[in-house]
Amino acid sequence: MVESTAEQLLHVRSADLQTKVDYLLDYTAITDLVQRYGQATDTHDFDLLRTCYGAEIEVDHRPTIGMGRMTVSADRWCALAKQFHEQLDGDEHILVPQGIVIAGDTASCHVLMHASHYYRPANGSPYQSLVGTYDLRFARTDGGWKITESVQAVRWAEGNWQFHEDIKHSLGSPDLS
Repeated sequence: MVESTAEQLLHVRSADLQTKVDYLLDYTAITDLVQRYGQATDTHDFDLLRTCYGAEIEVDHRPTIGMGRMTVSADRWCALAKQFHEQLDGDEHILVPQGIVIAGDTASCHVLMHASHYYRPANGSPYQSLVGTYDLRFARTDGGWKITESVQAVRWAEGNWQFHEDIKHSLGSPDLS
């Protein structure tokens, strides 16, 4: 079992040409998937966001949405993302994948995240930024790589956190089943 990117690269360097090509194609596809996730969120293209997931996802975004680890249908998760992000006047997610480890038809990746949010009707400053990480797991499907698990951590936040809380509370207690 490969435990780190460094170990994986040692293995790939001594592999045959096809294994090297497959690794590079998978690595590129996963990197593209992470970038597509951020782009879809920022442009409010929730049909594009849906292409990032299979049928369901295990998610723990407790720092920002307040719900613990859960398994939810990808359709419902994308609908919740739409309900949240469409209230914002702008957002930007800068996602930097680190340590992509590919193991057959599964993979994992640690992602650095900087997210900035702008909300005109905020009480106070309309700006809020988060710095943190996502730990993602992926599965290879007939439709390409898909995110199967997303665990979020926030290292720090700057700006007006209150409007983020207000938007979160406007969601109520969504039925994620």
